Amino acid sequence: MINVTAAVSVREDKTTEFEDAVAAARPGMLADPGCLRWDLQRVSRSTTDYVLLEAYADGEALKRHGAAPEFAAFGEALKDLVAAPPVITVLKPVGTQSA
Repeated sequence: MINVTAAVSVREDKTTEFEDAVAAARPGMLADPGCLRWDLQRVSRSTTDYVLLEAYADGEALKRHGAAPEFAAFGEALKDLVAAPPVITVLKPVGTQSA
């Protein structure tokens, strides 16, 4: 399993539009059976900072995600909503939890 976090700072006047864009994109992202999680969380005590929590079955699923038309459309939808480019972190479980 591969986990990904995408930390996103959203323009103050665009938070509702951002949340709506994520909600609209979510079914398409989860349509790939290798996408196991694609959930939006807001950072506590912030109105503009969010984290997308993502999980993929394997590297091939993550590659498909990045190449999917839904991913490109989502990026286009976000371009006027975010305050800065997202900070993407790719994680892999270690030790006994990786089994």
